[in-house]
Amino acid sequence: MSTKETLITKLENGRAEFAYKCAEEAIKRLNEKRKKEYRSYTRKIPMMVLSNGLGQTLVFIKAKSNDGNVYELIYDQITRYFKESYAPSRVKMPSNENELIKWVISCDSTTYRYITQDLLAFLNWLRRFAEGMIEPEEGGQE
Repeated sequence: MSTKETLITKLENGRAEFAYKCAEEAIKRLNEKRKKEYRSYTRKIPMMVLSNGLGQTLVFIKAKSNDGNVYELIYDQITRYFKESYAPSRVKMPSNENELIKWVISCDSTTYRYITQDLLAFLNWLRRFAEGMIEPEEGGQE
């Protein structure tokens, strides 16, 4: 196995582990209705990033965040993904920066693209775990 494969595998395993912990956190913190919302939003947000862009999607999530709602939890999980030293993101938010949107929009275009790719990879894992760990709504589409 080459070093490159090992680094990629390590990064993906780290993303999977972090996403699993995020999905577990949602299951523990949210009531049944909000769990279903979490499952739904984790499916929709990656498409929002692809169609609207990273900055616009983060602003949308932040605008929809209210005290204790699902959007607030997802926004917090994304922030931790980029900020915490134990999180496996390739691009780290500076420790002196506290606002995700401010940091993202101040990045150069190359870093912005890396952040977008990294977030989409993380959200892919988060979606998988949310779909696998949270039951779909009765009569809901799959």
